[in-house]
Amino acid sequence: MTAGPQAGADAVVVRVDRDRCIGSGMCALSAPGSLALGADGLAEPVAGHGADGEELTPELTEAVDFCPVEALTLYSARGGHRIAPAE
Repeated sequence: MTAGPQAGADAVVVRVDRDRCIGSGMCALSAPGSLALGADGLAEPVAGHGADGEELTPELTEAVDFCPVEALTLYSARGGHRIAPAE
C-alpha cells in the first residue's frame, strides 16, 4: 500500500515561504516525513504535503510552530483556509 493524497477533513498542505526560509533544518528534523531540505538548502514539502494534502501530524504542527523565521504555513487541503500559524 502506498501513501497517497488524503482528502479527509484533516488533510493539510504546507507552504514554504522561500524568501523567509533560512535553511535551519529544524523543520526537516521535526517532521522528516513532511519536510526536507532541498538541493538549495531551503525547506520543501515532501510528497503530498506540497500538493494534494496529507494527514496533519503532531510532528508537522511542531515544525510549523518552531520555525525560527515563520516560513511555514499550513492550509487545509479541502477548503484552502489557513490553519497555522494564526494570522
